[in-house]
Amino acid sequence: MSSSGRTVGRETLKAIGIIALGIIILVFFQYFLYPRVETVYPILKSYDRYIRDAMAAAVIFGFAFLMLRGIKKTIEITSEKRTKRNIRGIYTILRAVVYGAAIAIFLEYIGVSLTGALIGGTVGGLILSFALQNTVSSLLSGLLLASAGIVKPKDKVSYFSWLFDNPVMGEVVDVKLLTVQIKDIDGYVVELPNTALLSQSEFKILGYNSNIRATVSAALPVDAQISGIIDIANDLLENRKNEIGLVNFKMFFYTKAFNANTVKVILDFKRMEDYNAIAHSINSALEAGYWEMKNRAPQGNNIVLGFPVDVPVRDIMRNGDALLSKVKDDAGILEFKSFFFTKAYLTNSIKVTFRLQKGAAYDTVADAINSSYEEAYIKLKNSMQKTP
Repeated sequence: MSSSGRTVGRETLKAIGIIALGIIILVFFQYFLYPRVETVYPILKSYDRYIRDAMAAAVIFGFAFLMLRGIKKTIEITSEKRTKRNIRGIYTILRAVVYGAAIAIFLEYIGVSLTGALIGGTVGGLILSFALQNTVSSLLSGLLLASAGIVKPKDKVSYFSWLFDNPVMGEVVDVKLLTVQIKDIDGYVVELPNTALLSQSEFKILGYNSNIRATVSAALPVDAQISGIIDIANDLLENRKNEIGLVNFKMFFYTKAFNANTVKVILDFKRMEDYNAIAHSINSALEAGYWEMKNRAPQGNNIVLGFPVDVPVRDIMRNGDALLSKVKDDAGILEFKSFFFTKAYLTNSIKVTFRLQKGAAYDTVADAINSSYEEAYIKLKNSMQKTP
């Protein structure tokens, strides 16, 4: 017999032992120990019924708790075996059955007739059903979730509903009768109502073989070659994947729109808590790839400047180029070129294309370009006004 089989057998014997021990303790207390305590402390006779009932409740519900703990451990061992299915959802049903039976046994013990209560409580039950319809709905939803095996403890899931702003992604901690507990990627335990899980919602089970499978999508501007961006990002991620807990990944050019290209990354990883770091690394790699490709194509980086037609545009370009050449290194510009771009009735425009140094700040570059050609225009304008 395998070690897991022996463990399950031991847990079964332990549950039987708990039942026998509970009965022995209850009988011993009721018929042997408590009568002797009453002879020493006669005042207890006035509370005889309450003390006996309290002891019975402690034994019955304590037995139920210990029994469920053994059942849970057995289910956990069985589910951990790779050849077995995840049957952790059964625990929710068994928990309801065991505690329900414990309540019924206790009520019978204290003399409450369940049959009479059910018959006499028909009208009251109708009233309560209206008052507690949301609770009852969640209760039935919880039983359905557990019995159908839709979601089970230890499942890695992504859940989306119109009730929440963003999808909830994480590991199922427990499937209760009213809620499902999920430990999300930020480490918080989220309680999701069972009714929400079964209405207008979308579940994704993220388990894939022994890994977790998820997706990250990123939208990028269209002014840089997307295939080059993906190649650069692939290399950057490949070098870091072991460091960030990434097992495997694939990148796809997913959608193309007028002003954005979308890259979809399908990734496999081991631990849910690594997802934030992985998503950060993917977005950073794509961002680095974008700027690298943008700098490789000078036409990608450009600024268009407009000037009045009262100064020859060629003179502005010549003087502006000279001024910009003096400050380009400090501004973070590798190289640049200016063009007489458009001519209108009142304005001429100059287009300046450039390549950035690594780590250059775009705002600093824009300031240097605008200031250089603006200074050239003002000097030329002043010199023309002084000419007789």
